[in-house]
Amino acid sequence: MSIHSNTVHKFIAHASFLFAALAGSQSLFAADGAASVAFPDSATVHGTTSAFVIDPENSSIVYAATSRGLFKSTDGGANWSQTTLTAGLNALAVDPANRSIMYAATSGKGVYKSLDGGATWMESGLLNAEVKTVVVSGSTVLAGVFDGGLQKSTDSGAKWSDAGIGEKYVNALAADPSKPSILYAAVGAGLMKSVDGGTSWTKTNLPATFARNIAIQPNDPNTLYVGVVGGGIYKSTDAGMSWKLMNNPQQQAYVVEDLIVTDSIVYAATGIGVLKSTDGGVTWTPLNNGLTGKSIRSIDVDPANHSVLYVGTFGAGAFKSTNAGEKWEAVGSL
Repeated sequence: MSIHSNTVHKFIAHASFLFAALAGSQSLFAADGAASVAFPDSATVHGTTSAFVIDPENSSIVYAATSRGLFKSTDGGANWSQTTLTAGLNALAVDPANRSIMYAATSGKGVYKSLDGGATWMESGLLNAEVKTVVVSGSTVLAGVFDGGLQKSTDSGAKWSDAGIGEKYVNALAADPSKPSILYAAVGAGLMKSVDGGTSWTKTNLPATFARNIAIQPNDPNTLYVGVVGGGIYKSTDAGMSWKLMNNPQQQAYVVEDLIVTDSIVYAATGIGVLKSTDGGVTWTPLNNGLTGKSIRSIDVDPANHSVLYVGTFGAGAFKSTNAGEKWEAVGSL
C-alpha cells in the first residue's frame, strides 16, 4: 500500500494497544478524548508519521513513530519530545507482558528495541531491512520484511531466522489475545496461521487471496474477520477452519482498508466511508455523518470507551466520534 500525504493508515492492532498511522501529517489524535494532538514545529514531519501507541493504563502516554524517529508525549499529546531513536519508522509493537519493552520496525535499518519504555534504543537485528510490521508473542518477535517475507526471533530480537511462511510480503500480523502462541498473517496467498508461536505455518481455508487485514473478536478469539484486496470481508467462527463472505454490495465495491472489532460491533474502513455491523457482519450500516472525506484508510476504537472512535482518511484528515460513529467531527488540521 502506497503512502499518500494527508492520509491516515493503521498498521497493527493488539488486544491491549492501539496502533495507528498517519502519513504526511503534522497532527495526531489521542484515544483519551483529547480534541487535537498537534506536533510542535520542532517535531513536524515532512514525510510519514507511520504509527502511534497509546498506553492502555495511562492514556496520557503516547508514542508517535515518524519518518524522523520516535516521539513521546506524557500529557496526552499536548507536548512531544524526540527520543533517541531517530531512524524512520514504519510500526511499533509493545510487549503485552512488559510494556517497558518495545520494538520498532524501521525504514531500512531493521528492528530496534527498547527496554525502558522508549527512553533508549538499541539495534535488534535485520539491519538494512525495510521492516513493515512487527508483533510480539511471548519471547517470540515476528517481523514482516518488504520482499523478505516473515522473520522470527525466539530470543526477544537477539537473533533472527526465516519463519518459513513461504510468502515475500506480509500485510498484517495478529495474535490471539487469549493465547498469543496462536498467530495469523495476512499474505498474498490468503491467511496463514500458526499455533506454535510462529514455528510452523499452515494456510487457512480462506477462499480468497491477497488478505489485507485481520481483526480478532476479543471476547471470542475463534471469531475472525479478514478484509481482502478486491473488496469484501470474510468471517470465520472456528479460528479459520471455515469462512463465510459477509456479502454486502457497498462493501465489495471497494477495498476494505481496515477492520476493527469490539466484543459486539464490527467496523470497516472502506473507500465509501465507515460501515458498521451490530450482527456479526450480516448487515451493515454506513456511518458517514460529518465525514468530509469518505475514503477511509484506518479506524480505531478507544479500548476504555468503545463509543469513542477515530478514523483516518485519504486527503481529508482524521475524524472522531463519541457516539459509536453516529456523528463525526474533524480532529486537528491534518
